[in-house]
Amino acid sequence: MIQFVYFDLGNILWSFDEDRACQNAADLFGVGTAEIRQAVYESGLQDRAEHGRVSTTGFCEQLVSSIAGTNQVSDLRAVADALSDMFTPIESMVSVIEAVRCSGARVGILSNTCEHHWDWIGRQQHPMMAGPFDAIVLSYEVNSMKPDDQIYRAAELAAGVPADQILFLDDKPENVLAAKMRGWQAEQCLGGSEANAVLKKRELL
Repeated sequence: MIQFVYFDLGNILWSFDEDRACQNAADLFGVGTAEIRQAVYESGLQDRAEHGRVSTTGFCEQLVSSIAGTNQVSDLRAVADALSDMFTPIESMVSVIEAVRCSGARVGILSNTCEHHWDWIGRQQHPMMAGPFDAIVLSYEVNSMKPDDQIYRAAELAAGVPADQILFLDDKPENVLAAKMRGWQAEQCLGGSEANAVLKKRELL
């Protein structure tokens, strides 16, 4: 019996577009998108942020110091927001989450994310995030990213139920496999109709 359902954030609850983030930042700095992608993603800076190894302030300061653009940028919040304004809520998941709650299962979020992305999403005040969520486990807070074992152990502790009574929905096969290796029930899908079908199959809708 499923007692707890963990939802991934990206592509389950919110879709995201890294190209949009790069374009936003490129416009802010006055450089090409390739330079932003190199500085943020290919350099490993985003990975360090999602592991909690660099704060939002540190992230933005490192980015500003590495970009030689035509525009002088000093507003670190503007930098963080430019790179975070790439998320779009998957609207149908609002009712899906509520239906899972009504089934009697508890619900949570288990996500690889960074401080500035999570902050930006929270400031949108979208009904998706109104909760209440019974557990929120974020990679930057536990210093571990899926599919590493540590983040799943943290999520198990937060859920407070046996591993085989947890269902996890994620869009990446390696994250689903890691959950199954810990004895969880897990399904690879996208938010929207695919997630709806999975939860109906599990008799949670």
